[in-house]
Amino acid sequence: MPKGTSNNANPSTHITQVRQGSIISGNMVSEHSIRVDGFVTGDLISGEKIIIGSHGEIGGNLSGTDISIEGYVNGDVVSNGHLHISSNAKVYGKIFAKNISVEQGAEMNGKVTVGTEIEIPTVESSSPSRSTRSVSLESNQDTSDQQDNYGNLAW
Repeated sequence: MPKGTSNNANPSTHITQVRQGSIISGNMVSEHSIRVDGFVTGDLISGEKIIIGSHGEIGGNLSGTDISIEGYVNGDVVSNGHLHISSNAKVYGKIFAKNISVEQGAEMNGKVTVGTEIEIPTVESSSPSRSTRSVSLESNQDTSDQQDNYGNLAW
């Protein structure tokens, strides 16, 4: 490739990362790859790869081309390509994938539908969260009188 030319087709150059210790409350939609090592309560929809790291926790649905899960997912998983579930992963929800690999020791609880001829459902990003953890963000402002649909306002 000539110097100064970029390769826009390389998915590894465009990755949205949620680092360990980060908390996201809401749905995320991206044309590019997503890696989560933090906590997300909401759906993740990617046009490319989704990677849930060993410290990653998802309370929502996943939809992407190739998905790798090393952490915790409480929601449906929809992969239009390959789904890999590692030995330390815990997945609670329906799984739809064209191809799957599951390491010994992984925990899965839900219906699994796998095959090249299956119909892959569409994940809508408006589904309610399946979080098993309450999310609290600390603020220096006094929000004791403010409420939203989830309890105290986080901002």
